[in-house]
Amino acid sequence: MKKVVLCALALSLCACKSNDIRNITNSVADIASIGSSTTNSSSNSPNPGYSHNQPQYSNKSEDIYAPLTGKTSRDYGVIRSIELEKNPKGMTMVRFLAFHQDSGAALKADQYLYTVDENGWMADKHTPAYNTRTTMINSGQYYMKAKAKDGKFYTTGMLKLTPGMTNVVTIDLE
Repeated sequence: MKKVVLCALALSLCACKSNDIRNITNSVADIASIGSSTTNSSSNSPNPGYSHNQPQYSNKSEDIYAPLTGKTSRDYGVIRSIELEKNPKGMTMVRFLAFHQDSGAALKADQYLYTVDENGWMADKHTPAYNTRTTMINSGQYYMKAKAKDGKFYTTGMLKLTPGMTNVVTIDLE
């Protein structure tokens, strides 16, 4: 079965555009997963409840150094949600949950938060938030740069933290 699928893939890739190749590989992966689902009843996804928007692909690249002040030319990744939890101290705190944008796999990432004032000026110094540790921070508007510990995956964008609560921020790294 695998040889037939590989032969079909190899023959279909001749003289195709990149979009055609992506469609063909998705179809072949779907066919292969149908064959494997009869023998293995477990889910193939590392996070069964995970869903996300289709990733945006680009031919351009940009060097991102998360600890360095400054915004990127565009926002990378996705800030999916900010959930609020009460904490016993009544202080503003933040914790991040990071996932890979394409696969939904959990990632370890470091986040760097830059305060943005009411005039839109960004602070020179960042407040780091490492991994999934909860960090005490002032509430308000921040520009966030997140970098995965393994690989070159990033999320950048604006973030507003609610005062007196633990802000649990879920991000997708691109």
